[in-house]
Amino acid sequence: MHIDSTRLRQLRTARQWSQEQLAELSGLNLRTIQRLEGGARVSTESLRALAAVFEVPAESLLVQAPGPGQPALAAMRDGVLRGLDFHGTTPRADFWWFVLAVAMVLALAELLAEASDSALLVRLASLVVLLPWIAACTRRLRDAGLSPWWQLISLAPVAGIVVLLYLLTFPGKRETPADQAS
Repeated sequence: MHIDSTRLRQLRTARQWSQEQLAELSGLNLRTIQRLEGGARVSTESLRALAAVFEVPAESLLVQAPGPGQPALAAMRDGVLRGLDFHGTTPRADFWWFVLAVAMVLALAELLAEASDSALLVRLASLVVLLPWIAACTRRLRDAGLSPWWQLISLAPVAGIVVLLYLLTFPGKRETPADQAS
């Protein structure tokens, strides 16, 4: 568990306590308070002691991570809504969530086509996702600092699509090293 060091420091300074005073009131070591305000991991016992001293719920002192489903669904929705928008950029993670949504649509169309013995459904679904795919690739390549014309390499048999997929994995111009690690 990681403590929200900024919130911890704000709560302490709002009460005009020094780190030594907080250590004494919470029963924790001064070095522990210093490490926690520096962003170190917190034990359950230390978290409970700090929550009791500040009279706040323990969960409010933890770093809040975004829910796992929301960013993915938001990225998929954004990719669909920006389906014909060739301007701007698309961050790497959002692009790959959109790719997953396209793959799911095509897989569903394939399943429905097998059930009804009609290949027309797959062709129709492919046409429906073609322009949003090209638009998303254009925005993603622009975000990676590359020309959108690189998409034409996908017309080369087999190796072309592999090269394009590789180019789409490049980090964005504004991504931080933490973003690149994910």
